[in-house]
Amino acid sequence: MAENGKNCDQRRVAMNKEQHNGNFTDPSSMNEKKRRDREERQNIVLWRQPLITLQYFFLEILLILKEWTSKLWHRQSIVVSFLLLLAVLIATYYVEGAHQQYVQRIEKQFLLYAYWIGLGILSSVGLGTGLHTFLLYL
Repeated sequence: MAENGKNCDQRRVAMNKEQHNGNFTDPSSMNEKKRRDREERQNIVLWRQPLITLQYFFLEILLILKEWTSKLWHRQSIVVSFLLLLAVLIATYYVEGAHQQYVQRIEKQFLLYAYWIGLGILSSVGLGTGLHTFLLYL
């Protein structure tokens, strides 16, 4: 048994670093493959190959949607809770009653906040006169 172990160790020492699990890779061929892949990626741009670019875009969108669907499926309780909360808020908004004055006030405040946040976003990308940015920091 010791003999067999000794033979295995000798073979392991004799193996080249590029030989892992029966894969014999030549470093120059790997570098060549990386270079070709890099050149192919650089040539895939919208104005040179629009159909291939759009194909990759839609494939990536499908992969992202699949990933999001999987994540949502694993968090069913959170999704159901959110949908129930949304249903209650929608019912509160559309059902007539004494609570409508509060709903209108909250809606007015929400729209005001959304307006100022929107102005801040537009200002951060360089649109606007800057007056609203000054008022935001007051």
